[in-house]
Amino acid sequence: MRIDFEYSCGWNRLVMDSFGLWPKCHMNFIEKNWSLIIAIMISIVVIIPRFAAIFLFWNETDAVVQSFSTQLLFMTIVFKLLILHFRNEVLADLLTAMEADLSQRLTDIKYLAVLRTARIGRIISIVLTSGTFCILITGVIATKFYHLDSLYIKNPDPRLSLNFFWVTYLPFSTENTISYVTVLSLQLLASLMAGFYFIFDGFVVMLILHVCGQLQLIQISLQHLVDNLPLIRDLRVTLRKIMEHHQRMHRFVSSIDQCFNMMWFLELTSCTLTFCFQGYILLKLLRADQSSTFQMSFPVCAAIGLLSKFFLNCWAGEYLISQSSEIGSAFYEAQWYKLVPSDARSLMMIGHKKIRPFTLSTAKFSVLSFRLFVQMLKTSGSYLSMLLVVAES
Repeated sequence: MRIDFEYSCGWNRLVMDSFGLWPKCHMNFIEKNWSLIIAIMISIVVIIPRFAAIFLFWNETDAVVQSFSTQLLFMTIVFKLLILHFRNEVLADLLTAMEADLSQRLTDIKYLAVLRTARIGRIISIVLTSGTFCILITGVIATKFYHLDSLYIKNPDPRLSLNFFWVTYLPFSTENTISYVTVLSLQLLASLMAGFYFIFDGFVVMLILHVCGQLQLIQISLQHLVDNLPLIRDLRVTLRKIMEHHQRMHRFVSSIDQCFNMMWFLELTSCTLTFCFQGYILLKLLRADQSSTFQMSFPVCAAIGLLSKFFLNCWAGEYLISQSSEIGSAFYEAQWYKLVPSDARSLMMIGHKKIRPFTLSTAKFSVLSFRLFVQMLKTSGSYLSMLLVVAES
């Protein structure tokens, strides 16, 4: 029995292909640089003009907080697009290795173990995609029709462009129809590309869950290592294959960590600050007398989406630690006492795997785990309290 590769990554491929961002081995010039083109477009259309606009209302705390709360999101999107551009070959190789692993014939018990992790990854991708559409819809309506981005600017500078999705400073006039429609369309396109912020994490979690599924196969192989002892001519040959499989997974995890550890560190920082800023904006809207439903729903959806997305990354990191640690205990469940002492001692090196499990880091700053998620929540709460005190004073 085999797991269908399309079942494991089909949903992620469908969504990322709609953006033109699925990693491939062979691409033409446009496909190869498409993620870089989008990153440059978002920087020119949104990030740079918004940073220029912030200096024109720097003395208004609420407006600066509102601007920074979404600016961090766009900066993270650009960073993820740059990862896709510069790490495309590595990611394509990981997908090729994943397809090769899933093409192996499996017994019933192994098939169910791998199928479970593949199904979890598929469900996570569907949930993230659905949540992304909710955030995009509420965000577009709140920023354009209810002017959420310019709501807190009390004395707008005449040089600011306030009639778009985002408050920006543009070095040219947008009063004529062509300029206005062009800028508005580009901002809308950049805002829709913000959905990639959440969708990309579904792709990363899929890769991590694949490793977890393969680690479960190693556990099952160790647990049943001695069951068919009379049929095994050379125990060490079988054990060598298990260790080679484990080493492949170690290289797989190392590649994932090298590709995304800076991204996770940036997300840790941006989620901490953005959750704090969105909480502050929501409290200000609740105190206002004429706040609309869409104005309040956008920071609520954004905060929930950020927490859910970062929680999934931390959960995947914790799950990886758990599954890799279980390898160090799996051989205890086998009938190792039936082996001769020399063969039994060869299993001891597997036991040491429990001491140093696989981990994913946030730029070597911390390990991706539940503990990191709790620390992020505590830090966000502390920053929010400090921001409220500063604003009220």
